[in-house]
Amino acid sequence: MYFIYSLLFTVGVIVTAPYYLWRLRGNIVSGAGWRERLGFLPESFGQAAQPQKPGAIWVHAVSVGETLAVVGLVREIQRRYPDRRVFMSHVTPAGRQTGEARLPALLPPSGSGPALAGRFYLPLDWGWCTRRVVRQIRPAALIIVETELWPNLLRAAHRFGSSVVLVNARLSDRSFRGYRLVGGFMRRVLGNVDHISAQTDRDAERFRLLGAPASRVTVSGNMKFDASPPELGPLPCTLKRALTVASRSPVLVAASTMPGEEELILEAWNQIRRLHPRALLILAPRHPARFEAVGQLLARSGLSFVRRTALETADPELAAQLESPQILLLNTIGELAGIFELADIVFMGGSLVPAGGHNLLEPAFWSKPILFGPHMENFRDIAALFLGADAAIGVRDSADLARAAEELFQDADRRLRLGQGAKRVLEKESGATRRVLEHLDECLRV
Repeated sequence: MYFIYSLLFTVGVIVTAPYYLWRLRGNIVSGAGWRERLGFLPESFGQAAQPQKPGAIWVHAVSVGETLAVVGLVREIQRRYPDRRVFMSHVTPAGRQTGEARLPALLPPSGSGPALAGRFYLPLDWGWCTRRVVRQIRPAALIIVETELWPNLLRAAHRFGSSVVLVNARLSDRSFRGYRLVGGFMRRVLGNVDHISAQTDRDAERFRLLGAPASRVTVSGNMKFDASPPELGPLPCTLKRALTVASRSPVLVAASTMPGEEELILEAWNQIRRLHPRALLILAPRHPARFEAVGQLLARSGLSFVRRTALETADPELAAQLESPQILLLNTIGELAGIFELADIVFMGGSLVPAGGHNLLEPAFWSKPILFGPHMENFRDIAALFLGADAAIGVRDSADLARAAEELFQDADRRLRLGQGAKRVLEKESGATRRVLEHLDECLRV
């Protein structure tokens, strides 16, 4: 079965290669981290691996959300196991950049607190790639965040003798249906996993149905509730002053938008602007590869807009730049979390179109009223928590989004209650990181 899987994986890489090469156009050589994705890590990653030293800890977080979820976990691991090297891997450039900002590596040294021993892109799931990486960094534990079930990687780590742990584990409806089609193979894959810390009872049951031994599955909650917000940084503070000077309010932040969604948001925005002509929309596409396409869409729409990368940083110039545009396009990475603090309302994208939704927790850190669409399949439990606590509002379509935003813009008390409710949900559901650490201690005890 592993041979068949590897063959199919190879076909998949070949079929999808043109798309990814197109996304990397102009940056193909340096932008993809090809050597790392083929299992060739820097030689320095293996220099400190000596038999008498305790094994390393390898944490894999695919992208931004997963990386932010485990910042607290990684820092606690560094504190509890100062003699162990800690490595992090990612799949997306955005996830890697987030990790570099929040959890610095030795090269180059930056930030505060202990540094990681290294960071790299996850190797493609061919056996020879994964074995090369495992042999080089020699992990005592491989910690995988959420649902990165790469069969060859799990098998290579298990055969090396690593403890393989899934943390913050979840299975969406789509993933669960797909894995069940190859249930026999997934049973073998999950046999390489020593422990699964699931987000919810539903997730735990799904892992058991796929073949994970019941004794290896526990419910620890969602570590994203434990994540701390990043520091504001200079941009939100500067923007806040400039918006006040330019008399621009209220502010709607449309975050992590997906293809086909910006058009719907603009329809709603045209309606909202009729009652609030000095309002500002801050539009933040989910993927950096789409920044230019969304900019072209805005240009065709006839709506006035300014790109974040075109803004001057000095206060007088910034206020003048924000005097007339209807929309600020946030075409940068790593600034959205701080921008939430400026919002009067946050609409969380990926939810008006069938993209599964996105995480509601970052705007909740800032006690902001949150709106989202009907497609929250990947965050169903979190969405239900917020709706049940009157801490968010679900909308059906662009017209409903416009109506809800208009009502909230005119009702400051309701906005305050929603924001406070969101913050209470966040505080109530915290504690998953502590529970995960208890299981990791058992795996790493020597």
